[in-house]
Amino acid sequence: MGCLYNRYDVEPIKGKDITIGEHFPQVFISKSDEIFCYTGICLNETKQYEESPFMQPFYMRGLHSTDKTIAKKIKSFYRLVNGCIVLDDYLDSEFYNDSFYKKIDCGIRFPYPDNYYSVLINHQEDEDLTRTVFGLTAEELTTLLQAYSKTMGTYNEYYSYPKLTRSPRNTNFCDITNLWIPARFPYIAFAESGYNFSHVSLFYFYRHIQLLTGYKTNSTFAKALLMSGANESILDKIFNIRTEHICRTAITYETISNRLL
Repeated sequence: MGCLYNRYDVEPIKGKDITIGEHFPQVFISKSDEIFCYTGICLNETKQYEESPFMQPFYMRGLHSTDKTIAKKIKSFYRLVNGCIVLDDYLDSEFYNDSFYKKIDCGIRFPYPDNYYSVLINHQEDEDLTRTVFGLTAEELTTLLQAYSKTMGTYNEYYSYPKLTRSPRNTNFCDITNLWIPARFPYIAFAESGYNFSHVSLFYFYRHIQLLTGYKTNSTFAKALLMSGANESILDKIFNIRTEHICRTAITYETISNRLL
């Protein structure tokens, strides 16, 4: 069993016995330490589609996603993984239902002007859960962004790019990958809004760092980041971010456009 799974003193539940909760987010940990952070339900009805990952029809609470009365209404579930919003099955589905999971009572704080994003347990940040959901903690990402801007010569003590930000009302898409960035969700801005690369998803930024460093802390670019204030621990966390499941199920501009046709 995984270290995270054993950390939480919670009774395990078999996937087939898990029902849709009264509220989202819902966070579960598998025996292999995979974190399932569900934020809402993506409906099948095109006309009812809303550009929000926090949708939960009240009449589905307490039911299984496989229940005949609602199964045809559900396209998938919104899940947050490493700073990316993906579509995935619920834990009571055939793919997951034979395994055991622990449900973690926690909440997600999205960035506002006076705070950063985080995953909270008893009003305190659980850094391991934050990393699984967002890739890095906000403190780690801010440190990396500052080191990046110093390396690229775009840093000054008053204002620098790239920076961590969010849009309180507007939906955006990553300027490089077209990944969905809904309102309130954090992203990286390399320039002022309206200019090139002013909306870059967290997940792509991590991939960008993986590309420039070649997954090595002794590469030229990694050494430059370390000299500018980053640390090996942050880079190691980025090197360990998985990509295969996101490439299959990530929500993009095309995903949303097709649903609106």
